[in-house]
Amino acid sequence: MKTIILGAAFAALAGAASAQNFYAGAALDYAYPHSGDTQTLGSLIGGIGFGQGLYSYGAEVEVGGHAGGDADYGTQRLRAWGSYDLGTVSARVAGGITEYDLQSGSADGYNLGVGVETGFTDRVTLRAEFIRDFMDDNSTAAVTTTRIGAFYNF
Repeated sequence: MKTIILGAAFAALAGAASAQNFYAGAALDYAYPHSGDTQTLGSLIGGIGFGQGLYSYGAEVEVGGHAGGDADYGTQRLRAWGSYDLGTVSARVAGGITEYDLQSGSADGYNLGVGVETGFTDRVTLRAEFIRDFMDDNSTAAVTTTRIGAFYNF
């Protein structure tokens, strides 16, 4: 299922590659499960954005790895996002699919996020965001992630 969604997302993005903004960056994530151990992750994120003026939208893919804390799992997310320009910052919402790489296998689910983004320079943006993962696996608790990140816009 994820392979089909991922393939469809990239095919749609590749077809619209003439009026977009590609970006890549890194984030520091603090994952707080509602039962279990916390962890800090480092995430690499790449995406594409469309739109000008007040509204923008796009998609991004991310891979996160353990950087500290009691838990030890990796994350992958594929997310669609939308933003609204408020002047010096943009309000941002996102949602998509999540996969955790656990020591005992993997767990799948979906995510919702809300945050803000602001320009630091003409090419660099800074983001703060809360992401909630809702996992399908009953043995994996829902996790709220607090993220800070920096992105380079190509």
